[in-house]
Amino acid sequence: MGQKMLNQLTQGQYEQLKQHLIVPIAVADILHHDLEIEPEMQYGLHLALSEIDPDSALLAIALCASDLADKNINRTPLAAALKKEANNIIDDYGPTWLRYFKNGPMSPDAFEAVLETVPEDLEALADIMDALCAEIEDENCTTSLLASLLSIQARAHMEISDYILSEMAFEKSQTQENIEIVPQQQANVIDMEAYRGSNILLFPGTSRS
Repeated sequence: MGQKMLNQLTQGQYEQLKQHLIVPIAVADILHHDLEIEPEMQYGLHLALSEIDPDSALLAIALCASDLADKNINRTPLAAALKKEANNIIDDYGPTWLRYFKNGPMSPDAFEAVLETVPEDLEALADIMDALCAEIEDENCTTSLLASLLSIQARAHMEISDYILSEMAFEKSQTQENIEIVPQQQANVIDMEAYRGSNILLFPGTSRS
């Protein structure tokens, strides 16, 4: 994000994030109880992640990825890389997310500042989870199904956040153009007023810039 948080989350804050974002609780249950992921369950997880903002999705995916890494820490070295990336994201974004969750919605400027690095962090998580799936080579195991699902959602939210950022940049540029145009229009009016009552004849279009 634009301004990284230097302080790490307390265990209480970590649990609050999981409770508020819901999906990490469901994924933790799946991993803890070695549940089979039925199609309806996959659909429910996809739906829950798709309905939240990109910054919330990033945190939810990172929390899920952290538990997924713990489950596979002795299975592959990629789990350690996934754990590190996920925990860095949780520590970076978690305190700010919790603060605004408690105190009210972000202003557009604050949301833009948070969103700036969301796409690259989503992509980093997706890349590691894709590599994890490739290494396991079992498409139907719980780890592969969850990693694939989380990667798909990460890339979808990466595109959404890129689009939101581009729209924000466009709106800012339009606002700036309008600010620059107005003084010039005012100058044209002043010029016309200066000529009123004089003996100078203006040709059509003279007042236009």
